Amino acid sequence: MEPPARMGSGVFVLSERIVSIPSYVASLAPRDLDDARRLVASVPAKATAIEMRLDRAVSPIPIARLLELDPRPIITTWRTRAEGGDFSGSAEDYRRLVREAHAAGATVDVEHASGLLADPSELTDRRRVIVSHHAPFGLPSDWAERLTAMRAAGARAVKLVCGAADLPASLAVAAIQAREARHSAAIFPMGPASPPGRVLSALSGAALVYGPVEAATAPGQIPLEDLFDVYAVDAPRRIDALYGIVGADVAGSLSPRVHNALFRARSLPHLYLPLPLADWDRARPQGLSFDPAFRGFSITHPWKVAAAASARGSEDVAQTKAANTLVRAAGSWRAENTDVDGIFDPLADHDTGEGRTVVILGTGGTARAAVLAARRLGYEVLVAGRDDAAADALANAMHVDSLALADLPASEADLYLNATPVGSRPGDPAAFPRAVLENRPLVFDCVYRRDGSETPTIAAARAARCPVVEGLQMFAAQAVRQARLFGSEDATLEEISALLPKGAA
Repeated sequence: MEPPARMGSGVFVLSERIVSIPSYVASLAPRDLDDARRLVASVPAKATAIEMRLDRAVSPIPIARLLELDPRPIITTWRTRAEGGDFSGSAEDYRRLVREAHAAGATVDVEHASGLLADPSELTDRRRVIVSHHAPFGLPSDWAERLTAMRAAGARAVKLVCGAADLPASLAVAAIQAREARHSAAIFPMGPASPPGRVLSALSGAALVYGPVEAATAPGQIPLEDLFDVYAVDAPRRIDALYGIVGADVAGSLSPRVHNALFRARSLPHLYLPLPLADWDRARPQGLSFDPAFRGFSITHPWKVAAAASARGSEDVAQTKAANTLVRAAGSWRAENTDVDGIFDPLADHDTGEGRTVVILGTGGTARAAVLAARRLGYEVLVAGRDDAAADALANAMHVDSLALADLPASEADLYLNATPVGSRPGDPAAFPRAVLENRPLVFDCVYRRDGSETPTIAAARAARCPVVEGLQMFAAQAVRQARLFGSEDATLEEISALLPKGAA
């Protein structure tokens, strides 16, 4: 949909500002009018409407001024605290704000429970009305009846948003959207587990697809730019197989960008999703049910050890007791560890490890892959961790030595490898103390940042004039083999590196 043109007088024609179906909605939460102006300037060109979450504003914003900021339909929303928002006014305050916004020419998002739409004399241009029901604690048992009642209001679209406590709940909401797509319905989950359901709902015919432009305006949202660029939700297509990345926090992962781009380049009817998982035992990924079915998973922190125990493993999995890949073939699941490749290949480009020493910081699945890769290159391995007992246990299990964390600053090694998450979050320090960098060892950081910026560990190493291997180099090397397991059989390191942020591998 092309944004409607502004008339010469500077006034928009209201009949041209009706939300299209489907509509791709940039969700903004401006603090005031100036903030709204700033946010609107960043709305992607592909967005066909803009939602203003006015319950987040710190001062009243004149609706007429908002309508002047952009020619696309403006949807005004006041979400109450009971519905997951910040509006704390009375029921009458809510109705007054909605009436005023509608009279000014905005499309209004109206909670069905407000009763405002029960009177036909209210908000008479129902083309500029979206009727909503928010159920923060899960899919209501009477969801079908609620949809029927909302449709009776004659609004432009109905929206049912349900809390999703886990991945099965998120997928269940998306499955309902697939069945209800023909009714101008937008049915999607909210909450930390909601990202895969949001993408699948969008591709299953949701009437409205929401994504924030800057900060999220609701839990589990995926940035609108990513919905377009990573998941191509504006290009409905047949999907025959699902893949995804499983971890406690997968928002910063580049795996969806890379694997979906590889699928599109090969015209494969596959989709790769973010799958945030808080409890492996409660929602084991191999047990996820959807149509189409899941055929493979990338596994990240903290579930690599659990993944290895959940499927028949390769030789690398048997040696590390960790897996970063699960793939379904011939009716059964197989566990693989492409992290070993991701560490071995970049290190092999440097001098071999024969007669050299490496200190590996970390005790999780990535550290286990690092031990195996380093040993294959001939390094003498020492393992250190924030928990000395855990480091001792890993060292004993893999038949290497351990190093007490208190002794790390005084250690001397040819290679220091960070296999912890330190450096992935804003404000994190470097993983290694400055003293260990004085002899200019090779520094390998398994951490990367989604925007391609340096991690604190790499920045400190470069400042000390140490040679480095960045996390994006590891990511690219392991992704080659993983991509081949997921159906992109001719994927190359050069192709995957070209998909990563500038300055990467």
